[in-house]
Amino acid sequence: MKKLFIFLFCLTPLFLISQTDSLKKSKAERNRCFTFIYDNDLFGRTDRYYTQGVKIKLVAPFVKYSPLSKILLKYKSWDNYYGLSLEQDCFTPKSILFDTVNKLDRPYAGTFIVSHFVTSVTSGYHSKFSSGFNIGIIGPLAQGEEEQKAIHRATNNDEPLGWKHQMKNDIIINYEIQYEPCPINTSWLEIYGGPYFRLGTLNTDVSLDMNLRTGLMDSYYKNYCGEKNSDGKKFQLFFTAKARAKLVAYNATLQGGLFTDSPHEIPANEISRFVFSSNLGITLAYKRIYLEFLRTYITKEFSNGVDHGWGRCHLTVCF
Repeated sequence: MKKLFIFLFCLTPLFLISQTDSLKKSKAERNRCFTFIYDNDLFGRTDRYYTQGVKIKLVAPFVKYSPLSKILLKYKSWDNYYGLSLEQDCFTPKSILFDTVNKLDRPYAGTFIVSHFVTSVTSGYHSKFSSGFNIGIIGPLAQGEEEQKAIHRATNNDEPLGWKHQMKNDIIINYEIQYEPCPINTSWLEIYGGPYFRLGTLNTDVSLDMNLRTGLMDSYYKNYCGEKNSDGKKFQLFFTAKARAKLVAYNATLQGGLFTDSPHEIPANEISRFVFSSNLGITLAYKRIYLEFLRTYITKEFSNGVDHGWGRCHLTVCF
């Protein structure tokens, strides 16, 4: 968690500078959003596989001036929202009560990722296009062991015993793009989705998404970053349903990093090449504050695995 506070501290002066000339900016440049996301399979009454994740995300106009913005794909004529994020994820076997390696189970792994991304949105075509560059570490330096053990001590749960066999330190470099057109959009219903590609040392895969939103809500495309406007709804309550079909080429949290050999890795021929996931969620929003809860389900990711699920709490404040 120390990394999260350091990240926010370093961003503070940049944020203050960006406030000085916001009046002349476009809609995307006027809006800022801070998001905190917490995942845990405790919500599904399990303690295995993808067991916990913490992510913070900041969308702000000053990010545009980063040198890395030049390698991000975008539609220049659309509203472009630039952002940064930090994410830590933890993965464990089905049982955390053994200190030996079970070759039939999932390895221990921790990841820590810094992301630079841009999201292009247009209400005219009801479309969204995103690209992102991610860099980080998989292995002990990601501090997944310390994070999970601290939470288990705080909640008086069993201590995980097998972290000494986790994936060794290796570099994460990934690039991703996603396109989400919205062919069906009304005041109470939106159906959108499209392809999602990831290429790199952590994940290489391609997915097809289909998403639905319904309820009392502003348009996903007209009010992407909580734009303050006269026709926006002060109160929102809506439901989401999402489905993803994914073809997997490589997953380092199962197969290990590209440049090191770990004590426990899943062989390539045991990786599930087709993975399906879905989630259901509810979002409550008041003015520019959004609170969402999602429940995710995913099919097995390797031949000896089982289906899994977790919950997500998602808080976004726009300003």
